[in-house]
Amino acid sequence: MVHSLSVLAALRQASLTVVETFWIFCENSSLHGLRYIGPNKAIRGNILLRFVWSVIAMVSLGFTLLLANSAWDQFRSNPTLTTIETTSYPVSLIAFPSVTLCNINKIHSSKAVELGKQLMELGIPLNDTTDVLYSLPRLNDYRPIDQRIIAIEQLLASKGYDTERLSFEVAPPCETMMIHCFWLMKPVQCRTLFRRTKIFAGYCCSFNADRFLEPNFTRSQDALPQDSIHVTGIGKGEGLSVLMDIGESYYMASNRFSYGIEVYVHRSFDFPDYSDYTTVVQRGTETDVSILPTMVTASPALRNIPLEMRGCAFADEGNITTSVPYTYSNCMNECEMRYIATACRCIPLFRQTVELQAMLQVPICGFRELACLLDLKERVSFTSAQVGNMAGSESKRSNIKCHCYPSCTLEKNEVHTITNTISKPQNDYYTPEFNFSAYGVLHVHFRSTNCLKYRREPFVTWQTLVATFGGILGLCFGGSILSLIEAVFLFGVIPFTVFKAMKNKSKAHPSPTVNAISYVNYPRHQPLGYFRRKEVMARAINNAGAMWGTGKSMPSDNRRWKQHYIDELRIIP
Repeated sequence: MVHSLSVLAALRQASLTVVETFWIFCENSSLHGLRYIGPNKAIRGNILLRFVWSVIAMVSLGFTLLLANSAWDQFRSNPTLTTIETTSYPVSLIAFPSVTLCNINKIHSSKAVELGKQLMELGIPLNDTTDVLYSLPRLNDYRPIDQRIIAIEQLLASKGYDTERLSFEVAPPCETMMIHCFWLMKPVQCRTLFRRTKIFAGYCCSFNADRFLEPNFTRSQDALPQDSIHVTGIGKGEGLSVLMDIGESYYMASNRFSYGIEVYVHRSFDFPDYSDYTTVVQRGTETDVSILPTMVTASPALRNIPLEMRGCAFADEGNITTSVPYTYSNCMNECEMRYIATACRCIPLFRQTVELQAMLQVPICGFRELACLLDLKERVSFTSAQVGNMAGSESKRSNIKCHCYPSCTLEKNEVHTITNTISKPQNDYYTPEFNFSAYGVLHVHFRSTNCLKYRREPFVTWQTLVATFGGILGLCFGGSILSLIEAVFLFGVIPFTVFKAMKNKSKAHPSPTVNAISYVNYPRHQPLGYFRRKEVMARAINNAGAMWGTGKSMPSDNRRWKQHYIDELRIIP
């Protein structure tokens, strides 16, 4: 019982402290209208007027919170703004895109015959070699495989021929695909323009591609970073022109029911995907690929906005491999490889990047892992909508965190393709003795001298957001930052002062406090405390005549002394 009384007393004292602090805040706050709510001397007795001002203050507070919440939602939902900076940005300032050429045929028949002879010398039958070579495209589309192929693969691996080496040695070489190459209407040796690369479509030949796309077998370890290539003209002849041999007579394993060479136009530092597919160059046709780029730049102020809010990433964000620049395609490829490496303990052959494989420390997927790859293909779709969900489920056991965002700065290429049948040479720089109907011709160039340039910048910066909040607070309450500091001070410091004062009063006067006003008759003598210094001086000033006997004396019967607290009975010398 005693404990209950002590708890109730503590709660009562705390509530009194809060109420007293609130009245002090209303009396001293610089916010408009609050002084009329507290026990103001002017309207202390007008309860109705204080109630009206309380309602007005509550309405103003609700309006303030509503406007502030609206401004915050706008900042959260639309953190960036993309505007047109110029409609005449010169394409001469934009790097020429990369062009990757992939033959539909994945196995060169003459290369396969040479490999079969070499393996026969090692004791491997030609039929087994042929069956394995015909199964190599399944490493790309993840189709089921016979157990016999897995056994042959193990035998070939024991001889030093794994699936990566087999695919590289039988792939169509760039030297047989490129007959003549022209850059800016000048003949150039094709081997100086094109390099062997490996993308999702297989081993291909790329122009102006970054080094990370090259396989280990052809990559130069001391090669310097390639500079961007720029052109000053537009139209056919002011770009890349290639005379290609489709090589129908060497077809052995194809992923299409036709002959031709696939063309992918992409950025030099981007891992190509299906969205970069442009066209197929066939024998006896001239294909004109015109490119209209679109430039998007980003303000450095975007870095102050969290990545999840701005929804785009810069080139130095997102990837765990620092040697590969960040793009959405590179991030998606890396995310897929990390997931497959966790689930199947390998990396697909035609999705491999050397830097990522070195970090994950897993081998290239072979025929044995096709069952796992096929299972993942059926269960998981590596799209932008599912990357976050997949990463969330896998991160619990493998610490995979994949969040791919579009690039803040990028170049979009709008490609327009025109294909015509070759009748005769259209340019003087072609050698006339060639039978052009037996080859395919490709032209890649810019379409226009100018293009659109967009700029992505913060829609609402932190400075604007703070100014908006300050304007709302000033409009509704007449407040400022100093008002907030004032409120923090009053509610953070004053309660302790009030509580301490109340505690000291209760210790000095343990008797209960008399809150009601009482009237006590003192007919013959003055009350205790009547001669306190302050009261004596006040009476001396106000009632000078009465004290010296010149004024009217107050009847002793009407003497009533107001007593508010026991403290008034104290005698202070």
